[in-house]
Amino acid sequence: MVAVPAAGRLAAATVAALVLGTGSASAFPFSPTTPTCGGAGAPRTLVAQPSAFEAVAFDRDGRMLLSNAFGNSVDAVDAPGAQPRPVATVPSPGGLAPLPDGTVLAGSGNSATAFLTPAAELRQLNPATGAQQVVARGLSMANGVARAADGTVYASSDVEPAIDRIAPDGRVERGWYRASTANGLALSPDGRTLYANVSTGDPSIVAIDTGTGESRVHFRPPPGLEWAFLDDLDIDDAGRLYTNAFLAGQTWRVDPDGSFCAVATGLVFPAGISVGTEGSSFAADSVYVTTYSGSVFEITGAVPPR
Repeated sequence: MVAVPAAGRLAAATVAALVLGTGSASAFPFSPTTPTCGGAGAPRTLVAQPSAFEAVAFDRDGRMLLSNAFGNSVDAVDAPGAQPRPVATVPSPGGLAPLPDGTVLAGSGNSATAFLTPAAELRQLNPATGAQQVVARGLSMANGVARAADGTVYASSDVEPAIDRIAPDGRVERGWYRASTANGLALSPDGRTLYANVSTGDPSIVAIDTGTGESRVHFRPPPGLEWAFLDDLDIDDAGRLYTNAFLAGQTWRVDPDGSFCAVATGLVFPAGISVGTEGSSFAADSVYVTTYSGSVFEITGAVPPR
């Protein structure tokens, strides 16, 4: 299968937005082989506008942060019902990783031409003031970004086989992992396993040992859904993974034993995903999904109680 890099997804999303609008009408047929998760509510629209949102995360103060691919910005949504407002200009924004001090790491250079030159960056920005600084240069793409508790950062590329590792002092180990391309990233609660979405080639979620760099396949889409294009990835405190099937228009939960179910179907190009956060107006038992057709959805009850 041919990769669908950011530029291609933008073009597809533009067509979808024109033809289908920004609602939740499915661009692709629902597969009857996808089991449905019990307890999850219907997707609730929080944002709908002509845009394309790559990633979503929550900062220490409970703001929702969005990578706005059309706006070349990181936007903030202060509470459910509020409209996104740009807080910082970030060219070709990619993954987002909040920091304990209230700032956030944002990938920059998430474009289809990233493989031509290692020009992607990692920026640290303050959502309250918009101030930002470059903390790492020469990355492969910074499509997905995940930060470990010790300050180590992982940044992925879905156009070349490379996950870069950035040390807490900013030193870049480009291509730390090269067994496959990677899209969304998520770290296990203990930090020992980095989960990565492989969108094309051998579509799967791989589990990478952060100590050795060795990997194994944790999950593969079932026969008939190999084309689904796994996009972003997040994890809850119980080790359950949440991912978007971009082309299939579905959001999946993958349990630690590798079983899966759909918490939402009928979405138009779902891209970014994040579990909600305790103590904020974005519920911790919901997952939040951004799309390349300009919507942000809340899926209530998607995160089961422990």
